[in-house]
Amino acid sequence: MTSRQTPAIVLQVRDYGEADRLVNFLTPDAGRVSGIAKHAKKSRRRFANCLEPLNRVVFHLSPRPRGDLEFIQQGELLNSFPNLRRDLGRLAAAAVLAELAGELSAPPEATGEIFQTLNQALEFLDGGADPDSLLAPFLLHLLKLGGYGPHWDTCRQCDKEPALPLHFSIPRGGVVCGSCSRGAPGPLLPLNPGVWKLLRLAQEMPREKLTRLRFPPPQRDQSLALLKTFLRHHLGRSLKSWAFWEKMVR
Repeated sequence: MTSRQTPAIVLQVRDYGEADRLVNFLTPDAGRVSGIAKHAKKSRRRFANCLEPLNRVVFHLSPRPRGDLEFIQQGELLNSFPNLRRDLGRLAAAAVLAELAGELSAPPEATGEIFQTLNQALEFLDGGADPDSLLAPFLLHLLKLGGYGPHWDTCRQCDKEPALPLHFSIPRGGVVCGSCSRGAPGPLLPLNPGVWKLLRLAQEMPREKLTRLRFPPPQRDQSLALLKTFLRHHLGRSLKSWAFWEKMVR
């Protein structure tokens, strides 16, 4: 039985039987993976401080003889992002981003970038970045990597420079100008010109520079309301962690 090592970000941990734990984690090579940590409830040495959501770790894996689950033989903690966990707003933003990263069914060439994008967001949040201004840009980057990136540059109906008043077509996944809004499929959400410019800039800006952006509360609220509706439409459900985020920003 061939074993291997992989960097991973822990997404979810649940009890599995009397002694084991079922772990969902994100990897740069295979995307979201599920594995069984054998005797994890009793073994402190093999999984010391590893099995907590949002931890960045190295897992030692071996395939099961039957089934899709991996055996997690051992884990090594690389970063627990302790500062992030001391602030509920940052923790909530991290939870939303981690859930989305785990939901995206990306082509193999994009899985490494999704992993690095989530890791970059966790590092920024752990370093004190403002979650109000970081969440929307990193959601956009993850969506783009997963093939769901919204279209901001031209109207989705006439393919011209969008003209006021602006709307966002949820099923078309992009901006619609005022003259085309009557014929555009809905739901259509009003789109403030300032928010449009911010979101367009955020999606194209290199992720290393995203902490430079500022989303004041009105722009933050409209941006995230739009992205929440967009995600629910294209994923077929709401992200469970979004309720935690909304509770933290009230």
